[in-house]
Amino acid sequence: MDRLITHLGLDTDQAKLLHDRRGTTVYRIGDLALKITDGLMAAREGEILKLLGTEFYRDHGWDGDDHGPDGDRSWLLLRWIDGATLWCALEPAHRSDSQATRSHALACTRDAAVALAELHAAGWAHGDLQPDHVLFEGDRTHLIDLACAQHPAVAVPPYVHRGGLAHTTAPEIAAAILASEEHITATPQADIWSLGASLWWSWTRTPPITYTDSATGRPGQLANIAALHRAPATARSWPFRVLEEIITACLAADPADRPTAKEIAASLAS
Repeated sequence: MDRLITHLGLDTDQAKLLHDRRGTTVYRIGDLALKITDGLMAAREGEILKLLGTEFYRDHGWDGDDHGPDGDRSWLLLRWIDGATLWCALEPAHRSDSQATRSHALACTRDAAVALAELHAAGWAHGDLQPDHVLFEGDRTHLIDLACAQHPAVAVPPYVHRGGLAHTTAPEIAAAILASEEHITATPQADIWSLGASLWWSWTRTPPITYTDSATGRPGQLANIAALHRAPATARSWPFRVLEEIITACLAADPADRPTAKEIAASLAS
């Protein structure tokens, strides 16, 4: 049991470990979620959620000093979100074609686009949008894991961003990562690619990029993404014209040709 649970005055008897890998540990503690990360990323996410006035944000700080980054770890306390991820929400549409699954998939697409549009309207780019970072809770849709989010005019703890999950990384971001070791700027247009990639992946259970046999590890994946080795349309279980048109628009090679999140939401408003 992590000593931070006791330090924060939380109930150790209710603590359930959910995740512990790659420097990130997550507990569910009653109706709360506690994320602990090596370094500043949990606290960085907390700063962003607090600035956005996010309903499920509760508190954040640093291990050893709640007022500054004096420890080796940081933490974030959230209300537990009892919802389904985009991956889980689109699973019925992967299994079968019916009016009900089509309507549900389009409603989820609309709600995800609305949530992303709100983030973009506030001036932020998510930077790591993927199926597990969209949560549907009743009539509310949440974007989570905003540790990589960027705003051009808001100062939050800085770090060197090197992209998010490879499968949902936009080709221009993949190319920039491969071209240098410098900080990568997240953009709303790249988020739109990530939304389209997340929709395709969640619906078909196949990433939007076909990786060649020579694509080893993350660099190989990014090289295939940058080269736009698209997955074939036959990867889908069945034709779904409306959703496919949205995904195709999101996955436009030129970022300028992609719709905005607000435009996607408006196209599905009815």
